[in-house]
Amino acid sequence: MSPSLESIHWEFVHEGGITPADYDFLLSACGPDPDPARLRRLLRRRQLGEPREYVAGFQDFRGRRFAIDKRVYITDPELTHLVDVVLERGRQIAERQQRPPVIVEFGVGCGSLSISVKKEFPEARVIGLDLDADALPVADANARTHHADILLIESDLFSDLPSEIVPDLIFGDPPWGDETSLYGDERPASHYQAMPPLSAFPPGGITAVHEAILSAAHQRGWHCELLLNLGILGAGDIDRICRMTLNPDVLRFDNAAVLRCNVCG
Repeated sequence: MSPSLESIHWEFVHEGGITPADYDFLLSACGPDPDPARLRRLLRRRQLGEPREYVAGFQDFRGRRFAIDKRVYITDPELTHLVDVVLERGRQIAERQQRPPVIVEFGVGCGSLSISVKKEFPEARVIGLDLDADALPVADANARTHHADILLIESDLFSDLPSEIVPDLIFGDPPWGDETSLYGDERPASHYQAMPPLSAFPPGGITAVHEAILSAAHQRGWHCELLLNLGILGAGDIDRICRMTLNPDVLRFDNAAVLRCNVCG
């Protein structure tokens, strides 16, 4: 006999350590007429430590649903603040220069950030770069689903960005931190370790990717603005990054910070 939804809820939420939010999320992944056996399998995967977004095959961000799998990182919900700043600065650039801005995302992943920017600022030219070729088909599929015309390029930093493309604004959520720099029990180290290595903790130091982005942009002599997620990095790490920039401004939000700076004067 197939288990009932009530018995599954009791087994996993009351006795199995699954949060009500995780239960409801995975229940929604089973559709309007959930198969109890399938729901139980999904909950078991979550119980064994698999991030719920990978279990479900999607994530929600800024009111849109994005397909994801283990080829891409899971977008942290506080990155909505980064998108807000990108939109604000992009519109200011457009007004000042009297043309649509060129906006480049470093590490496009599933495309949730670039697609959100394009959907909410359709005049902008939005380009997503990613070192991991496996991520780009996921981003492309999401862009098609959301009818977002973004250009996707496999690139190590900016090395494969065509020379005729000069960004007005570069943004991204570089991997940062280590196992001591986390958001708490909701997202422990295992949450990030389940993601692709390129999008988890950076090799070479806690801010190595931030520093590499700044150096690569400086070498190209771009007179552009950068917006980089800082997560919950400590003051010393943030100061070290800021010393590599011009006009740094750290924008702080609940449980997140964004660096706004210039590459060249």
